[in-house]
Amino acid sequence: MEPYQFIGIVLPERAQISISFGLMFSHSSTGYEGKVEVSIINNQIMVRVYSEADWRVHDLRNVVLNIVQSEIATVSYLIGHAYDIEITRVINGSKKIDYVFGIDMPCIKEPRKERDVSSELNKLRHLKAGEHGIHINRCFKDLSFAMRHSDDTAFYCFRAIEALRHHCAAKLGIGGADKKSQWKKFSDRCGFGEGEIDIDGIREASIRVRHGESLIQSEEEIVTLLQNTWAIVDRYISKLQ
Repeated sequence: MEPYQFIGIVLPERAQISISFGLMFSHSSTGYEGKVEVSIINNQIMVRVYSEADWRVHDLRNVVLNIVQSEIATVSYLIGHAYDIEITRVINGSKKIDYVFGIDMPCIKEPRKERDVSSELNKLRHLKAGEHGIHINRCFKDLSFAMRHSDDTAFYCFRAIEALRHHCAAKLGIGGADKKSQWKKFSDRCGFGEGEIDIDGIREASIRVRHGESLIQSEEEIVTLLQNTWAIVDRYISKLQ
């Protein structure tokens, strides 16, 4: 059985690290199992994955990413270094796979590819710098994290929406009101019809992660979370401009 070979890097490269380990794993979303062998030499990552399952490369990439991130996070805890990692490529000759992972999320990028980024960026700078702009900044940062960290996508998606709920409450002068009232005003401000966007679904998906539990999601589940979150953020931001 030819392994999937994943190539990546530990950042920053100026802080050298070399470790190796192996383990068995199971993927709760698909039920697939396998074995990984990880070798990191001077920050260069090579991961071999042995599995009989017919994986989608993005699902398996997320498994590899989580395993390596967990080990690097442990090292970071032990020595006080703020490391990050990237998995950039996967190869499996027998399956005719040789794929370089991009940084884009097609489910977000494709519907937005005709947008005038320069023009819209100027408008958003105004919102970020304006009164209560700290909440807009928090939202955009969390959306970026939601795309980069698949194991925490639900957490960051919902926190991004919560930031906008705080922004809405601050603008309306109801920061001291109960959350239910704030969410009602936020929903009214967005103009969503009954059941149009499932904010509760995003909230429910985030709860386990927010309380320290694990949540392994499939590629389709992550896509749905991202699409729904962007729809909510787009609608709210459009009402501010």
